[in-house]
Amino acid sequence: MSLTRKHRIFGLDVMRATAICMVVFAHSMYFFKDYNNAYIRFLDIFGFLGVEIFFVLSGFLIGGILFHLFKSKDVSVKDLKQFWIRRWFRTLPLYFLFLIVNILVALIVGYKLPQVIWKYAFFLHNFSNVQPSFFPESWSLSVEEYSYLLAPIGIYFISKITAKVKDISKEKVFFLASLFVVIFCLILKIIYNANQTIRQYDLEIWNTNLKAIVIYRLDAIFYGFIMVYFFEVNQIFIKQIRKYLFIIGLILIFITNIILPSLGVSIQFYPWFWNIIYLPLNSVAIALMLPFLYFIKKPRYENISQIITRISLYSYSMYLLHYTFLLYIMDLIIDFNRLGVFERIICLITYILLTYYGSKMIYTFFEKPITDIRDTLSS
Repeated sequence: MSLTRKHRIFGLDVMRATAICMVVFAHSMYFFKDYNNAYIRFLDIFGFLGVEIFFVLSGFLIGGILFHLFKSKDVSVKDLKQFWIRRWFRTLPLYFLFLIVNILVALIVGYKLPQVIWKYAFFLHNFSNVQPSFFPESWSLSVEEYSYLLAPIGIYFISKITAKVKDISKEKVFFLASLFVVIFCLILKIIYNANQTIRQYDLEIWNTNLKAIVIYRLDAIFYGFIMVYFFEVNQIFIKQIRKYLFIIGLILIFITNIILPSLGVSIQFYPWFWNIIYLPLNSVAIALMLPFLYFIKKPRYENISQIITRISLYSYSMYLLHYTFLLYIMDLIIDFNRLGVFERIICLITYILLTYYGSKMIYTFFEKPITDIRDTLSS
């Protein structure tokens, strides 16, 4: 069962749909922001984990394509161009559409644009510096775009360097290159922690100074690459132990995000844990859970599988639409603090419906036509 197969894999649709639902659900708690109770704060973890799932899943899918390319033939510059064209046709048009829309909305309402607004066009706004508050969803797209750019280049040069080496397989080279990126990012996190001098260090600072910075987060994608290696070289064994891997991953998620914080492992008292270990632990846990999800079979009820597949298809549009644009517009129009619980629930339901059906329209009339053009050009 190759990772390069063209038809949809239901288990990965489940993973993608779950991730976007976690993100949207976490942000939807904004309607109850003044309640400020532990339950609502706990739901913030959902949003964080949803994005982390996207990272590992993206690495698994893109890593599978590059693994197959690296293993099957001598990689050429033409192969790299074709890979980039397909990825950029998929990701850039919608990104730039929402970047322009967010800029227009900001100008209309009088929001002051950051001086580094030009960097958003090149995904440099959070490459190594503090993530600006404008268009916050874009931070994760920067991480993905640089992985799309750098991974093929690295594989190209590695393939040339190791072409005449007979004692090492291409599979192992792929694994070692991916492991190198993970270790390199870990070293950068250690350096960041050693140089961290902010006295009132909190999650907000951690989020903008570390979690959302490209050079510290590329490893999240490459954990997916590493899972590709184990999946490809010994898929039968991975399939046999997938339930155990899932349980281990789930326990690791629970310990990292629930048990340790409840025991007082906070960012104020244990910044080294959050700066160095916390993010990689979550990436490893998600990667361990992926094989089980990959082999999930479609349910008997066709309606359920169709809903999951549609949410998966619309997930990119949902991610860019739901927060900075839709929730921001609703917040400008409605003062949620003046509303009762029932009225807020009505707003929440309206918000979810607008997110879903708005994303469906964007996918139908913008995303899909562009990807159809891409498929025509590359066929």
